[in-house]
Amino acid sequence: NLSPPALASPYSIDEDSIYFTEYEGAEPTITQTPHHLEIDIRDDQIFLAAKACLSRKGFSQALVVFTASGLVINVLSTYLDYLVRGNYYGEYDASEYRGNNTGEISSAAKYVALIGALFQVIIMVSSIIVGSVTDKTRSYFMVTLVLLVLGVFALAECGVSLDEDRDGDVRWSMLIVSGLLGPLLPVATELAVELAYPLSENTVLVILQLSCNLLSALFIPLFQAVRDVGIGSSKAGNGAGSDDDDGAAFVLGGGRPPYTFSFYLLILICSASAVYFATFNGKYLRLEAELAKKRGMNTEQRPLVPSL
Repeated sequence: NLSPPALASPYSIDEDSIYFTEYEGAEPTITQTPHHLEIDIRDDQIFLAAKACLSRKGFSQALVVFTASGLVINVLSTYLDYLVRGNYYGEYDASEYRGNNTGEISSAAKYVALIGALFQVIIMVSSIIVGSVTDKTRSYFMVTLVLLVLGVFALAECGVSLDEDRDGDVRWSMLIVSGLLGPLLPVATELAVELAYPLSENTVLVILQLSCNLLSALFIPLFQAVRDVGIGSSKAGNGAGSDDDDGAAFVLGGGRPPYTFSFYLLILICSASAVYFATFNGKYLRLEAELAKKRGMNTEQRPLVPSL
């Protein structure tokens, strides 16, 4: 007798459960036989997955945190070369950056490489430390909110450090930002997985990465486009021109260095994300499922007490 094929669905729960109908079609269905494996992926898979994730309370807050922190990291990584060199006002000196004609790498290029490496290393180390602590305590809300608020202050320090009188300070401020906002990526991912249970981690991560990369691609050109907003034309570009500005200096004040308004936008994004995340009202469904499973195992293993 041939046994029917086994259906290995991501929903390893009872069909009468509410989760089955809510998440149906949100993940690929795998049909497995002794000599055949078939994976059924729907054309609207990504839309069903996004709908299933956003139907969970608190998931939108986790999505906003992941997107905001990833956007800041992507923007700083893109313009890290220019910000580390600190040459905001003058023209780009290619010979100074590339070195002389002998092919030797200049000291400026080495310094950019060092700061860039530290930027990424700090993100990895801080993510490991904060992630391990958060996994043990499950205090996703408090850790995320604290890091977001501190990240706003660190970005504000970056904006202040752009001034010519504080040459080099922006480099260290950027490293502080990487240590505060970098860990939010794994923490927000784990939080989203907790909220979207029983959806798989891969499905949740696809939704988070898609949102973050899409908004980053839209914001990175904007970050460069508004670099001179609020400063006088005498300080924009090559330094030629009058003291007239574009009108934004009336709000931002005069004498602002380039990229000041760009950092204002980053601060605004992180501040709005922190305020929105403060309204978090989700449930840790994966944790509840683990606790329920442990209670069931303890009940089965509990010895029977003879009645007196």
